[in-house]
Amino acid sequence: MAQLVKLQDYISRYEIDMFRYPSQFIRMKKDNYARLRQQWEDEQATPQIAEPEEIEEKKSFFKKWFKRKDQFDVWEDDEEEAIPLPEQESELKYFFLDRVFSFQLKWASSTLQEVSYFDRYYEHDLLLKYFLQRFPDTYLLFYNPIFKLKKAVVEADVMLITPTEIQCIVVLDQEGENITYQPVDDRKWMKVQDGVEKQIVSPLVSLKRTEKTIKSILDYNELEFPIKKVVLTQHNQIRHQQAPYQTEYVDETNYAEWFERQRETSYPIKYQQLKVSEALLEHTQKTFVKRPIWMDEDQDMT
Repeated sequence: MAQLVKLQDYISRYEIDMFRYPSQFIRMKKDNYARLRQQWEDEQATPQIAEPEEIEEKKSFFKKWFKRKDQFDVWEDDEEEAIPLPEQESELKYFFLDRVFSFQLKWASSTLQEVSYFDRYYEHDLLLKYFLQRFPDTYLLFYNPIFKLKKAVVEADVMLITPTEIQCIVVLDQEGENITYQPVDDRKWMKVQDGVEKQIVSPLVSLKRTEKTIKSILDYNELEFPIKKVVLTQHNQIRHQQAPYQTEYVDETNYAEWFERQRETSYPIKYQQLKVSEALLEHTQKTFVKRPIWMDEDQDMT
């Protein structure tokens, strides 16, 4: 499960310590799945009508996630209704991933002291879920981040910071299925659907802008890391002769191969990957307010 490091211009938990939270997430995810599976096995072995105190215990199971003695890791979760565990073992993993997804959204939109106004749309964003739930724990996701460079504000594409490279990705499947795309020139592509041709802006335009932004940040911090541009469409075709340098076209003909290559990566999280992610985070726009409890304390001190 990839880690949501940055979501748009929200304040992120990872901005507190980029070198701490990725490994902590992986460890806690593993530990909590082991606890959840043990709870599921216990229920399967001794099925019975739950007492009120047992219901409350299950209700608080996920609220205990990611809690540590360090105050910066304590969640202030809202009350949640008790959600029964699935009966089938095959459904347990997906149940777990959906619960982790909700916590990732909180990590990507708040810290102990600050919180960003969260758009509930992201709770149902299937593309965001795709990147988080289908890729390895060692992949760090910047989902449509907003960078601030001097006086310029740049909205970037989806970015996956892997242990070996940065992948800047534009996804075309959001436009429908049974579509054929044909590059025309540096700025235009042809989109053909049901025999109807339509010119669209080349996805490479935004990808090059994202790449340029990343390069300027890396150069400023004297960092080097490979950058690859990816045009991704799982259910459609891209007709082309040869992709430009450091660019990959992934369509229905080679999607399975590309996806397996991502899933099978065995590289652990690397220092340079974290250093690059930290530098990128430092140049993102952050829109947030102080949590009420901290605002009250500030007023008491004045």
